[in-house]
Amino acid sequence: MKPPPRIVAFLCEWCAYAAADKAGASHQAYPQTLLTVRVPCTGRVEPAMVLQAFREGADGVLVGGCHPGDCHHVDGNVRAAARLTLLSRALDQLQIPRARLRVEWVGAAEGTRFAEVATQMTAELTALGPLDYQRRALDSVEDALHVTTARLHQLEEARGAPRAPGKPRVAFYWNASCGGCEEAVVDLGDGFAALAAAVEIVLWPVALDTKKAEVEAMPDGHIDVAFVNGAIRLDDQDHWAVLLRRKSRTLVAFGACAHLGGVVGLGNLSEPGTLLTTAYRDQPSISNPGQVLPGQPVQAGGHELTLPALLSRALPLAAAVPVDFTIPGCPPSPPVLQAAIDLLLSGAGLPPPGAVLAPNASLCDSCPRTGSRPERLQLTALARLATTQPDEATCFLAQGLICHGPATRQGCQPGCVEVNMPCRGCFGPLDGVVDGGAAMLSAFASLFAGDLATQQALATSLPDPAGTFWRYGLAAALLPRRLPEGAP
Repeated sequence: MKPPPRIVAFLCEWCAYAAADKAGASHQAYPQTLLTVRVPCTGRVEPAMVLQAFREGADGVLVGGCHPGDCHHVDGNVRAAARLTLLSRALDQLQIPRARLRVEWVGAAEGTRFAEVATQMTAELTALGPLDYQRRALDSVEDALHVTTARLHQLEEARGAPRAPGKPRVAFYWNASCGGCEEAVVDLGDGFAALAAAVEIVLWPVALDTKKAEVEAMPDGHIDVAFVNGAIRLDDQDHWAVLLRRKSRTLVAFGACAHLGGVVGLGNLSEPGTLLTTAYRDQPSISNPGQVLPGQPVQAGGHELTLPALLSRALPLAAAVPVDFTIPGCPPSPPVLQAAIDLLLSGAGLPPPGAVLAPNASLCDSCPRTGSRPERLQLTALARLATTQPDEATCFLAQGLICHGPATRQGCQPGCVEVNMPCRGCFGPLDGVVDGGAAMLSAFASLFAGDLATQQALATSLPDPAGTFWRYGLAAALLPRRLPEGAP
């Protein structure tokens, strides 16, 4: 017999919560599967709250509020519906059935209707079975951490030992990324020449032929600062992350892919098997007669060779090993990178471990177009870059274009905005924001204007919400990942 589903119900105190009270008072029978959370208005229910409920073990989330037109806070329920429609579509991209997130309008006197909704949702979720968020979210982390746990027992001891004399020893390493972060180091210009003279670069595969065995032979804690860019997508990248964590006193997540998973993390929208088959078997340019996939041994020239195996999903660096500091950006801008390097090498005035070494303020605060944004911005239509030439002086949001400026840390300047491109969110969220994609989705959907049908139409018309709002942060998001087809 399947266990009963766990449903978190965010209920407006004026209507849906009152209807639940009425159902109880009138002895209406419905399954006791709901954990109710009383909210002042459904407009208070943020996408991140829904995702956190799933993360904490909910199999479904019910959001109940006043009927449209009856909201005690003008149109909070309609705005909530727009946000949650977008969120539901993003969940759908990750194979989370829309039945797991339900929005219902229930008046204060409709106790019977509330009981019917609770009964119907319970039946639907019972048929679907558990969401099993933890397995969706953590299996690949465990793939990585079974190695990490075994190798990090000497970490604190190594970092606390006196450092060897000489110039500061610096390492740069490149995991799953495009290489833009390597270019960012060179783009320091004169700053790079000064850096090269002031430190000893002991590892930089893009420029130096240092062997892995040489790094393994280094004493633990031998490297003063290691800058690791790229997501953890392969088992070999996980091994390098663990190795550099052991050998380094300070480990820095360098760039958007190491910070949040980056564009590499969008691979989590597909099953690992699909990615491998597409890349190594189905492409017309591929010559792979043996149909060999990474992780499988192959004979070549009398030797057995094996390509690194794909983890079940992409991970930000901090999901595999402890990270001391983060330098955000795709790639990090020269001013932010130079300031971070100077701070790390000086060792003076360092922020607490885990800090992001970039301004903790939104991009909108420094945007040159701020003055062109209306005090109350309302969108009745959306625009796309593919078919729109943005005005160079007007706020992108006011033009109906998605700009991540409200939910993105500043520091890229001059960046996309200065070349007439909306912000895409590569510098990540501000301190304290758990999920930058959910925050941006909420901020943008809250700009929709019109009645329920109009706002729902706007939410439905926006293509690829997961790839749009979680372009750089999907791997670090509260969103559960896609499971392979046929997985129980």
